[in-house]
Amino acid sequence: MKTRQNGLSLLLALKETLQREKEALIANDSVAFNNIVTEKQAFLSHLEEASFEECNRVAIEKEVNEIKELQECNVLLTRQAISYHDSVLDALSEGMEKKSRTYSKKGQLSPAKNAGLFNQSV
Repeated sequence: MKTRQNGLSLLLALKETLQREKEALIANDSVAFNNIVTEKQAFLSHLEEASFEECNRVAIEKEVNEIKELQECNVLLTRQAISYHDSVLDALSEGMEKKSRTYSKKGQLSPAKNAGLFNQSV
């Protein structure tokens, strides 16, 4: 017979993982963040098999509320990071879209080749 893991200890471990995820998001550490997401996915199967029968209900509710708050904070940090990266990419691509005109060697006004930050020819 398979021994069921204590639910409260599993919640405490999940909370610690979420705290590390928050720190990785703040530090913009994508490698650590990726590893933590993998860890969080493993918690799903463990939580399904966990036993909460011998746990204090008040302690469980406290941990679940703290986990919820951490998860909401991490989602906001993730959205903020995505928004920042989108803003940077928009600012960089905006400069690439502007077409400038220059004078050719013969003195004629002609469109210039795109002199952008990124090489668009692939």
